[in-house]
Amino acid sequence: MTQETPTVLARWVEAVEAELELPAGSVDVTEVLDLARDAAHHVARPAAPVTTYLVGYARGLAAGAGPRLPDDQPDDQLAAQASRLALGWEPASTRGDT
Repeated sequence: MTQETPTVLARWVEAVEAELELPAGSVDVTEVLDLARDAAHHVARPAAPVTTYLVGYARGLAAGAGPRLPDDQPDDQLAAQASRLALGWEPASTRGDT
């Protein structure tokens, strides 16, 4: 990453939020990057974008479902849950998968 990367990324996120008519500041960039890092380093590089997409999708489904039951997983914990899964992931070769 270069020194200008955070500025470019912030401008990009603002542009995408505007284009998709999302509220400004609707994404926690640090959370997304941390999740992507965990998936890429502990599962496989292509898992990074797929995992972040899946967490966003799950959040969207949760938001569309309205109020949740008290024992349900809070939306803000979905990324942490996916990150914990990635951090504990064992390669297929150690699980005996073929």
